[in-house]
Amino acid sequence: MDGALSRMYTIFITGTAGSGKSTLAGAFSDWLRSQEQTTLLVNLDPAALTLPYEPDIDVREMVDYERIMTTRRLGPNAALIATLREVARHVEELAEEVNSHDVDFVIVDTPGQLELFAYRREGRIFTRYVGDGRKIMLFLLDPMFCAVTRNFVASMFLASSIYLTFQLPMIQVLNKIDAVPKKYIDRIERWSESLESLVVDIENKSKKVLMHLSREIAQAVYDIVSSIPIVPVSSITMEGFTELHAMLTRIVSEGEMELR
Repeated sequence: MDGALSRMYTIFITGTAGSGKSTLAGAFSDWLRSQEQTTLLVNLDPAALTLPYEPDIDVREMVDYERIMTTRRLGPNAALIATLREVARHVEELAEEVNSHDVDFVIVDTPGQLELFAYRREGRIFTRYVGDGRKIMLFLLDPMFCAVTRNFVASMFLASSIYLTFQLPMIQVLNKIDAVPKKYIDRIERWSESLESLVVDIENKSKKVLMHLSREIAQAVYDIVSSIPIVPVSSITMEGFTELHAMLTRIVSEGEMELR
C-alpha cells in the first residue's frame, strides 16, 4: 500500500454552483479509465439529489441531509452546514475508506455551494485528511460567465482566495467549452495571459466606478492567478482532457505552482 500512496493523485473539484463539477468528475474519471488509469470517485455533497456518475464512496451513506433539515428545523443552507459538520466528525473513517483503495486517481466532487465548502473549517479538514499522495485543487470556470470583464475579474479574485485558503496546487479548468463560441475562450485565455489586455478591456467596457474597482482588484490578484494555469475542457466531448492530465502530471513531477 505504501507504493500506492506515493503515486496517488487526489483531485478536489471546486467551483461555483452550476460550473459543472459533478459532470466533470464523472467524465474525467471515465476518460482516465479509458487510458487504463484506476480511479475512485468520492461524492462529498450530502445534499446532492442526483449525480451523473455512480460514486464509489458517498457521504450520503454516512449522513441524512433531509433528516437533519427536518429534525433540527433548519433551512437548506443551515442544514448543509450541519451535515458537513457531521461528516467532518467522522473524517478519519472517511479518510480510511478512501486511502484503503489502491488507485491512481481519487476524484473528490465537492458540495455544489462553493462558499459552504471553501470558507468553513470543514473544507480544510476534508482536504487535509481525505486522500493521500499529491493533492491538487481544480477550480472550474464557466466561460459564459467569465467572458464578461467584471465577471472574469470576480472569478480571478475567487480563485486566488481559494488558493490562499487551501494552499494546494491549483489548476483553473475552463469548463463547458463546447457550449460557447470560440471567441469567448480566446478572450478569456488572452486576459489570463496579459494583464495589460485585461485592463484595456476593463477600461473600454466598464462604467467609471466599476472600471476603477475592477482594475484595482485585477492588478491586486493578477500575480497570484497568473501563476495558476488555465486548461479549457469539455465534459461532453472530453476535449482538453489530455492536456488536463498532462498538467496534473506536470504539477506532481515539479511539485510547485510556478508552471508557466
